[in-house]
Amino acid sequence: MNKTSSFLIAILLLLASCSGNEPEPAPTPDVIPNGKVITPPAVARILGLNVNNFPIIDGSDSTQPLRTMLAASLTGFSCWWGSNLVLIDGSRSLHLYHTSTNKTEIQTLYTKLKESNTHPSFNNLIDGKVEIIISARESSDDEQKYAREKGVTLIEKPIAFDSFAFLVNRANSVDNLTHEQVVGIYSGKYTNWREVGGADQPIKAFTRNRNSGSQEKMEKLVMKGIPMIDAPELRGGSMMAPYLSLMTSVNGIGYSPYYYYLNMSESAEEVKALSINGVPPSREYIQNQTYPYVSAIVAVIRSDTPTGSNARKIFDFLTTADGKKVIEASGYVAN
Repeated sequence: MNKTSSFLIAILLLLASCSGNEPEPAPTPDVIPNGKVITPPAVARILGLNVNNFPIIDGSDSTQPLRTMLAASLTGFSCWWGSNLVLIDGSRSLHLYHTSTNKTEIQTLYTKLKESNTHPSFNNLIDGKVEIIISARESSDDEQKYAREKGVTLIEKPIAFDSFAFLVNRANSVDNLTHEQVVGIYSGKYTNWREVGGADQPIKAFTRNRNSGSQEKMEKLVMKGIPMIDAPELRGGSMMAPYLSLMTSVNGIGYSPYYYYLNMSESAEEVKALSINGVPPSREYIQNQTYPYVSAIVAVIRSDTPTGSNARKIFDFLTTADGKKVIEASGYVAN
């Protein structure tokens, strides 16, 4: 990697670490996507739902494309993939596609699509700032405690599945780890790649911040109560932080939802996903549940959400046949 690339990665890391928890809504892109327009699947519309009364929806960074595909499907718009205009961290996101005749409607719909990331989106739902969220994980212990303090009950249901992937630099000779080796690396048992079949180099194990979607998955899905190493100097504050770090760290290892790796990160030339116990984290092995770290994508509302509200209708829609079409079109494996 040349000096210019390293400099750009350093700038992106800085921007990612400085991003706030509740970024401003994305501006309406004025880019012509040149044939990249995606037409969402045809679905039955929810009676009376339009851009003006569309519920305020929030969620994890990695579910942004699903939320956008959902909004596009239910309001009759198209969308397209492009650079993330909120985080500006080198990731991709799904944009609503506008023409000169519908730009105002698109701008209105964008105000309903929040991008606060996992933990803040749960808090926003508990506080009544948003009406529904789509999260890459179920509520954490901290979020459940906060809900109890506020007298709020959450209703969570799985709507899709994803895998939880471990990532390394493509120059790393290791392509597979066992579950025991993953736990050993992140508990401090293994500190050199030669101990797990790699080169004689120290392992640099990147982690995520407390209550992030990835960290909660790591602790509950992988470590299962085994204490993790404490390496604050290797902790990333955004979804792209592990990717940006691994692009320049041949000895590093990190973790991320596989959906994000496959669809939202633009680092595939430099970063690869490992097989675990000989099974890759790909779609086939998510569907048949043979990859060891398969996790649910959940839709969440408050229990006091009115039955006839558009938020409740969308919550119900997500597990219908039409809802599953939207989920599959966004790239997830529908429940």
